[in-house]
Formats: sequence, C-alpha cells, structure tokens
Amino acid sequence: GLFAPGDASKADIKVITSSPGVERYLRPYKGTIGADYDGYRNHIYRTLSYALHHLGGEKAQKREQIEAALVYHDIGLWTDDDLSYLEPSWALAERELRRKMSAEDMQLVRDIIQYHHKFTPFSRGKHADVVNAVRKADWCDATQGFVSKGMSRDNIAAAYEKLPGAGFYLTLARLPPQLHGYNLPLMGYEIAQIFYI
Repeated sequence: GLFAPGDASKADIKVITSSPGVERYLRPYKGTIGADYDGYRNHIYRTLSYALHHLGGEKAQKREQIEAALVYHDIGLWTDDDLSYLEPSWALAERELRRKMSAEDMQLVRDIIQYHHKFTPFSRGKHADVVNAVRKADWCDATQGFVSKGMSRDNIAAAYEKLPGAGFYLTLARLPPQLHGYNLPLMGYEIAQIFYI
C-alpha cells in the first residue's frame, strides 16, 4: 500500500486469498459490483486476514460470521448506490443470513457491519473482541496502512503482495462524485452517517 512500505518476507501473518465462506456470499453480487469486484474482493480478504491475525490466527472464533459480515459490510455502495450504506448493507445481510445463523450470530454480523468505521473501541456484548478485530482491520485496509491499528508494516506488505489494491481505492474516490456530482453538502451528510465515535 501507498502508506505501508514493509518487507513481506518478514511478515508473520497468514494471508487468506480465498475461502468458501466468502465466495458463497460474494459471488452472486459479481454482476452488481461489476468492474469493482476484484478490488472489493481483495479488500474483503485483506481485512479478513488482518482481523483473524488480531484474533490469533486463521482458526479464530466466529470466522464464519466475520467472513459473512465482510462480504456485506460495504455492499450497499453498489446495491443501493448510497454513500450512507450501512443500513442497506445490513438489510441485505439480514435477508440472506437470518435462516442460516442464530440470533446471537446475526447480532454479531450486524455489529460488525454497523460499527466497522467506529473511531473508538466497541464495547458491547460478549463478542466485542471480534467486532474490534474487524474494526481495526478495516481501518487499516481502508487507509492502506496509514491508520494501522497495530498491524505491522511487514504484514501489510505481505497482504498487498498477494492481494493488490485492484482499483479499490480509486473506487472509494470515484463513488461520491459519481453518485452525487459535486453536491458536497449531500456527500458530507451521507458519509457522516457511516462513522461513529
């Protein structure tokens, strides 16, 4: 990443480049996401890799729920063309997952989606550690390591070596003016809806 030069050969992270749990839920949206698909897919896997690393490795608890939540966490950007995309993203996740997961696991998925942009630690419920691991991982990846949240530069370099940006950051820069022209107040209002203190 632009802000995260490091030595991938010194990394101690397991970079996950494919998982049936991610692919099962993500693949049906390939047509909707279109040209941004590879970039979003790689963002999901880098974020998953960082989150599991924060939780102790690829066999971490609640991996299935983390994977599902990550597929849906930003998907409202494409399905609803909305910069205030947390609620549309959660609505899709709820519709797709509610018959497959317990109420407790659905709450975890919701918390991950709803609070992945939270500035400060999440502290509610018995799976706050999982929500925080994903929250830190997403901050790290969305900022290309500039806000690393404890992830080493070497681990970030290793993630980008196997999962390049693939246009994801250009997508993040392109979507606000694409959706709203240069209506800065509207853009600012919608973007403000996805961040929490």
